[in-house]
Amino acid sequence: MERIAGINDVRPGLTSYIEAAKGGTPVVITVNSEPQAVLVGYNRYRELEKASEDNKRLALGLALANLRARAASASVAPVDVDKEIRDFRKQHENRS
Repeated sequence: MERIAGINDVRPGLTSYIEAAKGGTPVVITVNSEPQAVLVGYNRYRELEKASEDNKRLALGLALANLRARAASASVAPVDVDKEIRDFRKQHENRS
């Protein structure tokens, strides 16, 4: 279960809140009784980052599968779909 603490409580006792977060208890930090941040242990943070990246890859994979299925039903050749994807990537890489 999470722990909720006001910023004024967290400041002087930060070490104990960090220990709680490292131990697996997220700390919701509030300002004027409104949640503003969550303190989690570093390992949990890395897990959440990995889960977010995995989710993006899965969503992209599903979108591509859907695109390929729609293209096939419209008699668009897979090689043409791949070419469009490559062209799209090149255009967006040049913008970065």
